[in-house]
Amino acid sequence: MVIKETDFSRLNEKLVDNPSAKFFICMRNIPAYVKNEQIMECPVLSPSNKLANNYRLGLIDPCQFYTNYYNELKSPICQELMKSILSISKNYDIYIVNINKDVRLLLLDILENIK
Repeated sequence: MVIKETDFSRLNEKLVDNPSAKFFICMRNIPAYVKNEQIMECPVLSPSNKLANNYRLGLIDPCQFYTNYYNELKSPICQELMKSILSISKNYDIYIVNINKDVRLLLLDILENIK
């Protein structure tokens, strides 16, 4: 199976296109209407609110954002969750879902390196 990424705005489309896939929503403020047996909420894999806000406001540059986010993902909880995602990906297609493409791509890169 394979690990892919998609924007949150395309979630419904991907749910229909691939009904057997598992979706990991890596966002802090997930809308309450997002409930489905294919969906797992993973807010711990999203950048902290402080980091995301500093990046959006231009208080830190992209390099600082990537470095700090990468360091946040080194926490034991994040590492275990990512290993769990990799385990699930052996049997299902996986989608990493987030609004920010940079976040999705960094997560995919880290997951690829854990393998």
